[in-house]
Amino acid sequence: MSAPARPAFETLETEIRNLSGGNVLRAGPGGPTLAPFRYLRATRAATFVSALRRRDRVAVAGLTAGWAVSFVAFWWWWWQPAHRVGWAGLALNSLLLLYLTALPAYYLLAVSRLRQVNPALGVPRLRVAFVVTRAPSEPWSLAHRTLTAMLAQQFPYPYDVWLCDEDPSEQALRWCAANGVGVSSRRGVAAYHRATWPRRTRCKEGNLAYFYDHWGYRDYEVVAQLDCDHVPQPTYLAAITRPFADPAIGYVAAPSVCDANSANSWSARGRLHREATYHGPVQLGHNGGLAPLCIGSHYAVRTEALRDIGGLGPELAEDFSTTFLLASAGWQGAFAIDAEAHGDGPLTVADMLTQEFQWSRSLTTLRYDLAPDHLRRMGTAVRLRFAFQLSYYPLLAIATVVGLALPPFAAVTGLPWVNVNYVEFLARLAAVSLWLPLLTLLLRRRGLLRPRSVPVLSWEGVLFALTRWPYVVWGVLAATRLNARPKQVSFKVTPKARTGLEPLPTRLVLPYAVITVVLSAAALLGERSAHTPGYVFLCILGALCYAAAGLAVPALHVVEAARAAGLRMRSAVATAAGPLLVGVLALLPLAAAIADYSGPAALLHTR
Repeated sequence: MSAPARPAFETLETEIRNLSGGNVLRAGPGGPTLAPFRYLRATRAATFVSALRRRDRVAVAGLTAGWAVSFVAFWWWWWQPAHRVGWAGLALNSLLLLYLTALPAYYLLAVSRLRQVNPALGVPRLRVAFVVTRAPSEPWSLAHRTLTAMLAQQFPYPYDVWLCDEDPSEQALRWCAANGVGVSSRRGVAAYHRATWPRRTRCKEGNLAYFYDHWGYRDYEVVAQLDCDHVPQPTYLAAITRPFADPAIGYVAAPSVCDANSANSWSARGRLHREATYHGPVQLGHNGGLAPLCIGSHYAVRTEALRDIGGLGPELAEDFSTTFLLASAGWQGAFAIDAEAHGDGPLTVADMLTQEFQWSRSLTTLRYDLAPDHLRRMGTAVRLRFAFQLSYYPLLAIATVVGLALPPFAAVTGLPWVNVNYVEFLARLAAVSLWLPLLTLLLRRRGLLRPRSVPVLSWEGVLFALTRWPYVVWGVLAATRLNARPKQVSFKVTPKARTGLEPLPTRLVLPYAVITVVLSAAALLGERSAHTPGYVFLCILGALCYAAAGLAVPALHVVEAARAAGLRMRSAVATAAGPLLVGVLALLPLAAAIADYSGPAALLHTR
């Protein structure tokens, strides 16, 4: 499979324009600008069918109605005149509560329209390439395992397997030659190691661009691509190729199940538990016109569609940007829930937090770079869908920071925001939230979560939510700074192996210690005034949560490090000694606040 001679174009932008047949007008570092004309393709009626039986759809409707009634009842109670202390406080708290209570509506909307790819569709006879990418930091043994599974697919037609390797070893080249696997490598090709998109260096987009430009567009109609650690099930290729029987389908997303190392990493389990509904029912709810999202670990594209947008999208989140651009160009997508490939989650909490930072920075960067030109090209429903997705990280950052800041401000100043019975407030808020786990339990019983047996509630999921958000805030701020003052940034590849004795940097747990100390200090000051006992209680409760997180993170790191290295736990304490000390010191002001706490009467009111 030698590379054919490539045509000479005057500039890269001209080359991209010609590749797209004139659909790409400009190709700047932030992504392509597409031609004004947009041909919107419509999927066939038989492409998707309901994912639930009629009885289950009625149950979903009933649970959704229960949520809606509880939602209305909560807000009817909340707006009672007796609760208002001042308009400013009521408005600010109402905005925060609106975000928290209305956010599930998106999930409920998706679940109300669950559609799966029609299993009766035949797998189309297309020229298919099955591709896996490999970075220099990923061991050959990992790629070997994935390639072996790729070669063993139960697929009705011939297909080609490719390794897109940044730096292939002689061992890899010999094995690939012996097993009929093509090798694509941009090693030493300066044109594919650019500082920015397209063909960006140290980025999966640039690695795959070399393959597409030399073989993909010319030789194949469909390309399914995997990350190195994701091992496909035997029916994977058939499941992810089936939707392409509909000519309107330009890409196919699949569930990203990162559970291969979940037994050894709480952070891997935490993300797995938190995202199980997303990689099942939420994505299914976007089938049939609402653009399910490709997840970078594995997805498939129609090469005609990819040419239409000038190749894979920009940024670390090339999965999202590619989906976004294909939707902007009028192509439809599908989510194939049965296309299963299992890979690794983050090995350590440090890896998890790095991923959260990079993903939030990348998505927010795309919000600045791509959204203005492309959102207006889309229909109303898809425009709202992507606007929400692009705003998810900024909204999460703002809501969490504001939510944490309100109680200490009220406690320190003695100025209450609202006047409500705190126990009743919690009970009514719980009544709104109760319907979601019930609905998720129903969907799990029907086998729609990924993985199927994931718990609906778990301590790992709670700890994941507590620990991730400071790094989401950091990522959003970093993207905002880059938008104001652009500079080159590099992407870090998540490690795929560990020695077990990796140190946990103290700086990673500092946010939790700072939050604990600030909330504890606010509680101590608030107890002196005795004007806002409810907010003092909220400060102590928040400090307890983050003190627990600040100790749990290093303690779990020690346990996992000892297990990975095959050592006794005391031998691994040194890997997290600094973070443990910081966590213990943060307990001192919290202990003082609890000792000074006036008692359970504070629970009755938040003023």
